[in-house]
Amino acid sequence: MNTALTISDVFQSPQSLHCAQKIKEWIDGNTFYTKQHLIWNIGVTNAENLLNIESTVRHDMTCKHWRYWNNESFKDAMETLRKLNKSPNVIKSPYNDYSSKGSYVFIYKTIIPEDSRLFHTLHT
Repeated sequence: MNTALTISDVFQSPQSLHCAQKIKEWIDGNTFYTKQHLIWNIGVTNAENLLNIESTVRHDMTCKHWRYWNNESFKDAMETLRKLNKSPNVIKSPYNDYSSKGSYVFIYKTIIPEDSRLFHTLHT
């Protein structure tokens, strides 16, 4: 009987937990203070749309940081998104694409638009 196990078999930990932790650490490392009127936008997409979203976001002059992570599946990506949306400075991106059922989680930091409800809530 062959009983070779890997460490992931022993711990049985999903990759989404590791991905969410990596993203959280990256957010914390790139957030200097919360009063800078910047917000993290996060979303899910597939590989085909990822480059289009990246070029759109990077051409925006208010984009400060951009990064993406690949998850095992759409379910893992949604679990990562759910965990990260609990943070007070993370919101869903307008470029979020649930219908593509992709496994890529992207995140970028940008200025809160002055015409958004969030901007008026923070400044009242």
